[in-house]
Amino acid sequence: MNVAEAIAEILRREGTEYLFCFPTTPIMDACAEIGIRPIVVRQERVAGNMADGYSRQTNGKRVGVVSVQQGAGAENSFSGITQAFTDSSAMLVIPGNWSSDYASLPPNFDTVKNFEHISKWADRITSKDGLLPRMRRAYTLLRNGRLRPVILELPLDVASQEISDFSYAPVVQYCSQADPSEVKKAVNMLTGAKHPLIWAGQGCLYAEASKELVELAELVGARVTTSLMGKSAIDESGPLAIGAASFSKNALVVKALAEADVIFAIGASLARDFTAAHIPTDDLDGNPKRFIHSNVEVSDVNLYFSSESVLIGDAKLVLRQMITYIREKGIQRSEQHVGALKESVALQKRAWRDSFEELISSDDEPINFYRVIGDFMKTFDPDETVVSHEPGVTRDVLVPHYIATKPRSYLGWGHSTQLGFSLGACLGVKLAVPEKMVVNFMGEAAIGMVMGDLETAVREKIPIITIIYHNSLMNNYSRIIPKAAKLFQNDELSGNYAAVAKALGAFAERIEKPAEIIPAFNRAIEAVKRGEPVLLDIICGNQPFISYGGEDLQSLRDMQQKGGYGS
Repeated sequence: MNVAEAIAEILRREGTEYLFCFPTTPIMDACAEIGIRPIVVRQERVAGNMADGYSRQTNGKRVGVVSVQQGAGAENSFSGITQAFTDSSAMLVIPGNWSSDYASLPPNFDTVKNFEHISKWADRITSKDGLLPRMRRAYTLLRNGRLRPVILELPLDVASQEISDFSYAPVVQYCSQADPSEVKKAVNMLTGAKHPLIWAGQGCLYAEASKELVELAELVGARVTTSLMGKSAIDESGPLAIGAASFSKNALVVKALAEADVIFAIGASLARDFTAAHIPTDDLDGNPKRFIHSNVEVSDVNLYFSSESVLIGDAKLVLRQMITYIREKGIQRSEQHVGALKESVALQKRAWRDSFEELISSDDEPINFYRVIGDFMKTFDPDETVVSHEPGVTRDVLVPHYIATKPRSYLGWGHSTQLGFSLGACLGVKLAVPEKMVVNFMGEAAIGMVMGDLETAVREKIPIITIIYHNSLMNNYSRIIPKAAKLFQNDELSGNYAAVAKALGAFAERIEKPAEIIPAFNRAIEAVKRGEPVLLDIICGNQPFISYGGEDLQSLRDMQQKGGYGS
């Protein structure tokens, strides 16, 4: 057994099903020989996106593995790894290199040096004797703490070295609880708050803590919002779920953030980038908001907000500790209090939804994108569908309006907003959950980045549905680049995406009338059942009405008339 064969065997023992790769790698044949299926993409970036989506959908229980050719292959994979790093997703990346003697010498691309800032750990396997400790450490890091990519470069001369002593046992996940004294402090803060708010992040998904999240919210009488990446951590149709606190958001989130006197962030970084909703400094009484922060590791706490209570541990275990303490002490909120809160949330949800009904049922031509989302929710079962977005309109309309009902039924992403990510990510998701309908919404700029990998979906028989928001524009960019847009039309795009998709072998249709949307969705579902990837090119108008500040439709129209955003 040589090093390449030993790596393949370790991957098999660690549960690897697929090797996302292009075009050839040191371990590709060895993996194929023992039943790990190589998935060859059209660009290395997409290999990373597929591994990323696969890992996220399995909550890191099955780690996506990427392997690319030395030099150009590693260079081209950089952005896919960066996306996983910024969004905290585990993947093992095994790039090649020409020779262990010359790996770090010019003009060779030194993967270890260049990737160390976008990985949890980057190293080179320098000899057969260094293989096992590095693989054990790699999987320990991939399964524990904050999940991020690990890079292990494999020079070609090392890959062929023979190993005589091979012994490897799969690595397990280690979970810890929080300090009991901090649990007591956190519970007392929540139960004593006038308007407690729970902010649930992706860590709740990784910990599979949705049940505990709901139970705690019921006990303390707290509304629950999520981060963009935490969307689907709680059933958004539930009585205390108010939606995601993202770049765009509904009125319930804005109201809850304004009212909250105590905010409990669980499995979330609370990072202050543009994908996260603004948190006002003070509560309605003019007092500074108080924070409780629970995370799997300490690096994010006391960073953007000072926390009075810090609970370091697995989200599921921490929530269970808090629930147990509340029940033992009998300090849960009264049923009347929680019931009144649920009624208030239900009324706010109804008012928000009704305010957009005009757009959701619009018969306008070109098609209003809200109509696309409305018809989508009428056609697809949210319990059996996984949905994702792209940066821009698809994200900003979907996030506050699409109701995610099951954990991982929505793949929210975007600390890095790399156009095109959702295609590869959803291909990885489909491989992880082949029984689900997997749908990604893309704009024209996004599909332009990765359209060649529709051929990957066709060739590898990975049937997802890609829906294109096609308005021949980069939506609302004329506000950002007004001179370039006016003088050189730099905000305009063009293309017949359905025709290109058909040429690549996908089932594709172009939809121009609102009445055609649902029949096209039903034909797409049937195509997926036949094993065919689908692209639906929906001709839409520009979308000026997006709730960045939680506005209802009338408020957005008023802002437009006054020259505000969307005008």
